[in-house]
Amino acid sequence: MNDRVLAKQFVEDAGTAFVAVIRQHGRPVRLQEIRDTLVDVGIRVEDVNRQWERLRGLLRAHPNIAKPKPTIYEWSPMARRSRDSLKELATRARVRAPGWFVQAHVDNIADSLARAETTGPRAQIGWTEQREQEKAALLADLVGGAELVVAEDRSATDVVDWLLVEAARRQLRPAGRLGERVPFDRALHEAVGTPHPRPGQEVRVVRSGFSWSGNGDDVVLVRALVS
Repeated sequence: MNDRVLAKQFVEDAGTAFVAVIRQHGRPVRLQEIRDTLVDVGIRVEDVNRQWERLRGLLRAHPNIAKPKPTIYEWSPMARRSRDSLKELATRARVRAPGWFVQAHVDNIADSLARAETTGPRAQIGWTEQREQEKAALLADLVGGAELVVAEDRSATDVVDWLLVEAARRQLRPAGRLGERVPFDRALHEAVGTPHPRPGQEVRVVRSGFSWSGNGDDVVLVRALVS
């Protein structure tokens, strides 16, 4: 997600923007970092603080957001128990809650129900397990293909080129290539080994990142490491 999209998202529905910032960091993130991310894309700090005060209770109750320490938030791919989501929705049934919050709990309950729909050897696995299985199968396919390239006595560069072709087939595209010098974009890049760059400041890519366009919009899956 680029800066313009994040800013537009905040204006339209601040809750989804806060969730996106927490999720895209891929690590525990401090409240101040969340504020800074939104201020850097052009949101006034007073607007960020006002919306945070309004929504922080919902963010703490989000099924995929953990709070390991005060003022620290972390996205967890393993959602809370479906029982907790059902209780949360029941508690708020009399109060209109934002769609992004309700949908997160609905997805969590649906995932658990999908896992429990049938029993025995033909039992349906949950959506989360299915996604993990699909990712493992994809990785196995890529490892097998890379082994074939190596078996043909081709170079490491040939292996990387083959992997990039496979990535393109799956609608992945590099978000910054190794060695490139690019303007810093917090949504696309993660700084390492240097003070935090300013948006637009020139940085060097030290590990490629990737975005996916399978749903029609670019989604950053792995941010490029820059210095």
